[in-house]
This record gives sequence, C-alpha cells and structure tokens, in this order.
Amino acid sequence: MQTEQRFRELLDRYIAGTCTPQEKTIIEEWFEKGGDVNKADLHLSAADESRLLANIHRKQGARLRTLLRTAAIWAGILIATGLGIWKATEKPENIQPVFMAIATGKGEIKQVTLPDGSVVLLNANSRLYYHPDFSSHRQLRLSGEALFTVTHDKSHPFTVLTADSLSTTVLGTQFNINSYDKGDDIQISVLSGKVAVKKPGSLPDTLIKAQALRYHKADGKFAVLHDVTTETNWSKGQWEYENVRFSDLALLLENQYGITLTSLLDPKELQTNVSINFSKKQTAREIMEVFCSLAGCRFRMLSPEKIEIY
Repeated sequence: MQTEQRFRELLDRYIAGTCTPQEKTIIEEWFEKGGDVNKADLHLSAADESRLLANIHRKQGARLRTLLRTAAIWAGILIATGLGIWKATEKPENIQPVFMAIATGKGEIKQVTLPDGSVVLLNANSRLYYHPDFSSHRQLRLSGEALFTVTHDKSHPFTVLTADSLSTTVLGTQFNINSYDKGDDIQISVLSGKVAVKKPGSLPDTLIKAQALRYHKADGKFAVLHDVTTETNWSKGQWEYENVRFSDLALLLENQYGITLTSLLDPKELQTNVSINFSKKQTAREIMEVFCSLAGCRFRMLSPEKIEIY
C-alpha cells in the first residue's frame, strides 16, 4: 500500500510537470514495463535513461492507453509527455502522436537535421522533443542547450519551448538557447534574423542579430543584452563567462565531465568577478585550479566523479 501511494504521488507530480529528473525516469521506466507499480522503484544511469526514452517513443499505443486510463482515475486532468497533450478521457483513436526525442550524454555534441531541413546542434546533457510530423508542426521542447539553424517556412512558424513556459518563435534564422534545468538562467541569443520571445501573461520581446535575452528563473526578471558574439563557442569546445559563479561551474562540470561539485562554503559567495575562458582541452582539475585561484577557495577530489570546495 505504501508503494502504491508513493507511486501515485510520483505520477501526480509527473502529470503536473513538477517532478525531478529522477522521478521522471521512474515514471517512464514504469511506462516501459507496462504499468506495473511493483516495477516502478528503479534507478537508471544517464545512458540507460537515454536508451529508455528512445524505447518509449517506439512503443505502440496499447501501453500509452494504459497510462491514460491510470491517469484518468488518479488525476482526471490533462497529461503532457514532452509536447504531446492528451485528455485522459479521449478515445484511443483520438490520441495525438508521441513526440520524438533526441538526447546527448556528458561531453557529447550531436548534430541533427530535422524533417523540415532545419539543423540543430545539441550540447552536452541535453534533450530535444519534436512532433513526428514536424514539417507541419514545427514546435519543440528543449531541456539543455542547442544551436538552431532554421529553414524558412512562412506558413509554419518554428517555436521552441523551454522552462518557465518561455517560447521562442521564428520564421527563418539562427539562434542559440541555453536552458538547463539546473541552471539559474535561460539565455536566448540571435546570430541572424530575429526572434520573438514570450512568457505567458507578458508581451513578446523581439530580438535581432547580436542581441540576447537573459531570463533569471528565481525572480522571473528579463534583461536584453547587446553585441553578443560568443554564445556558440561551446560548439568549438570553448566556454566563456563574464563572471563564473559556483552554479555555472557545477553545471559545466556535470554536463561536460560527469562530475558533481559540492561546497562546504556558501555557494553564493563563490565567484570569480572576472571574465574567464575555459576549454575542452582542459581537465576538470585544471578548471578547478583556475576557479579557486580567482574565487579564493580550495578543492579536493573526493572521487573521479565528485569534487568538494572548502
């Protein structure tokens, strides 16, 4: 009974879109196993998670209907998986297609050409979801970072949804979005053309070439940046920061090296206050040495996968 109650709570959070990445994995593993609560309490590696996502999108509608029937009983609300939304009471034949998924692992960059000819360069530890009939439904959801080169199609605007319901819409342009779940900010940078960025309840902000919009998740404030030219250096294995904060460093080490960074000091006090360029050619230890020399701290390697600042 405790297992069932716990799993119901997990499913409620999954439906509401408020579950953690690990909880999301548990729900999707349950879905993969055919809806057996007793098989739900599982733990997966990043590689297994990517494999699981790919497998889920190849499944037939029968298991999807199992999920819908269960959600109808427990929640009675809309279910969202990626971008696909279905009513729990809809008939199986009216269910919309499951969205396709692209994922990268730690330190991996992947280039993908979408069905409409648009090209996406996906940064490390990122996920992108898109409609299987993408040429007619050019809407995606991004968790992580990606550089988009969009094929012009006036009849079908190209829209990318990210955290906090931010949407970026274009007709044909090149732009970069950085929207990691663990990051403090979302940044949308335009390399050519222009884009409209909108959050529910607010008017869209139009960005043109060399402009960027930075959205701070904690307080919901926006800032428009000008003369932005280095936001895609990550595609060359280079990362440039005006001021490296602890949160920036922790995200970089996790995404690129698979290392968890912790601190015995107040993370809010750990920052460099100067611009720094890091490179893929540097080891995690070398990056830590540079950061700590400027932030006035020390570090120790607790294991190959964990570093502690003190």
